[in-house]
Amino acid sequence: MTQKRTNSGMSRRTVLKAVAAGAAFLGAPAIIGRAPVTSAKAAFEGESLIAVSWSGNYEQVFRETVIDPFNAHYNTKAETVGGWDQIVSQIKAAPADNPPFDVSVGEEYISSAGLAEGLYEKTDATKIPNLKAVYPWFYETRPDRAKDYGIPFGGGTCMLLARKALGIDPTSWALLWDQRLAGKVTADSAAWWWTLSVPAVMDKTSPGLDEMYAMTTAESLFAKLDQLKIAKWFKDGAEQANILNQGDADAAMSYSSDAYTFLTQSPDEYVVKVPLEGTSAWTDWYFKVRGTRHAELADLFMNYMLEKETQDRFLAKSLIFMARKDVTVPPQWNNYPTANEDFHRMFQLITMDGWDKINADYQAYDDRMKQTISRTTG
Repeated sequence: MTQKRTNSGMSRRTVLKAVAAGAAFLGAPAIIGRAPVTSAKAAFEGESLIAVSWSGNYEQVFRETVIDPFNAHYNTKAETVGGWDQIVSQIKAAPADNPPFDVSVGEEYISSAGLAEGLYEKTDATKIPNLKAVYPWFYETRPDRAKDYGIPFGGGTCMLLARKALGIDPTSWALLWDQRLAGKVTADSAAWWWTLSVPAVMDKTSPGLDEMYAMTTAESLFAKLDQLKIAKWFKDGAEQANILNQGDADAAMSYSSDAYTFLTQSPDEYVVKVPLEGTSAWTDWYFKVRGTRHAELADLFMNYMLEKETQDRFLAKSLIFMARKDVTVPPQWNNYPTANEDFHRMFQLITMDGWDKINADYQAYDDRMKQTISRTTG
């Protein structure tokens, strides 16, 4: 979810080739649609599928590590397009039996909106055998109304980034308020809910991020943000990079995908960590879109997304966390969670129900954040 406010135009491609009628049973452990997993290459050869992933760097990594290997393995014509804020509206606007894409990503906000509109098909777990390898945390943090839909692929986090030359280990969110960094901090003013989540993570008086979900309790979080000494606020990843790389700021509340870009492009310049208090996070679920004409291929694709090799490839080029319990952790991921309890301890979601409450009073939150920005700049 790197570019959180970016979307791109999407349209249904013409079906490129008729699908083979079937394939001989080869004794595979699980059947996916018209063919066992082992013979799916013959059954789905030439068939198209469109999957929506997050825009920006995420989409590029998704294409390289998921889409391209899938097509190479099954001789399919799957493709990905990036999106964010118009994913739900685009499905709603299309005919129910001819959606603009077949598989779609959604974090808690988009998941909730899509479910409310009836845009996703239920998941048949018998066709996604790799679900057995997923951390239970993904379902334990899911409301009952959502548990039958989609598959968890992974998730992203807010991360604490600091310039190495400071000589300060970014192990606590309190660093953003450290007087040594007064006037040298940057944070997100556009997706303000993630900025607001930082003091919520630090505050242990309520479970999770519960303080965020009503203005009466969120006021203390805004008051904490009012104490920041901000160099400049950023509105997107490019602006964040300019502020840091030009030396206007030395520390930031960043996002996992953006942070990975900093580490790969300037490996000796920055250090990035999930602080000891934990961090706010979102989960990336992928859904089969209602009315898809490629339902069986979508099942095969979603099961492929949960293969260990697929998850390892994506993780190797990112700082997101993955759904499988047995992934190979790359060196750039400090303190990667290795048990279900670690997920509960480290990551706090803005939940689906939490989003419903925030949205009910959204304008009040937005107006209050504008006050914080004016009080902390300059």
